[in-house]
Amino acid sequence: MKENGKKIPKGIIIIMVLTVISGSILLIMSLFSFIFLISSGPLALMGPAFLFVLGITSILVSIGLYKGKGWSWTLLLILSGFSAAGYLINMVNGNIFSIIGFVVNAIIIYYLYRPHVRKYFARQYK
Repeated sequence: MKENGKKIPKGIIIIMVLTVISGSILLIMSLFSFIFLISSGPLALMGPAFLFVLGITSILVSIGLYKGKGWSWTLLLILSGFSAAGYLINMVNGNIFSIIGFVVNAIIIYYLYRPHVRKYFARQYK
């Protein structure tokens, strides 16, 4: 695949697919949470609203990744950093299975800093 004459790194294609899947799951979760919590009042709807924003953001990031937009590189780095931190907190609290999410996000962060990926997103060291 090529967008604007740039060859998309294979790892970015994998990350795009995972980001679309996770964004879709977040949107579905927000919809069901909204349906079940609508009668609980506006404060209870903050969680579903947060999930909705994360889902939309994930899908927009995947579109930006495909197009090689620098903002999507930055936003994915931020999302992966917060996710890794959340999984780390879960591990500290005893959820040993959170190590999988932590490792996946750490790999994404590492991959984003690879020279060919930075070049694709025009994120060169200064």
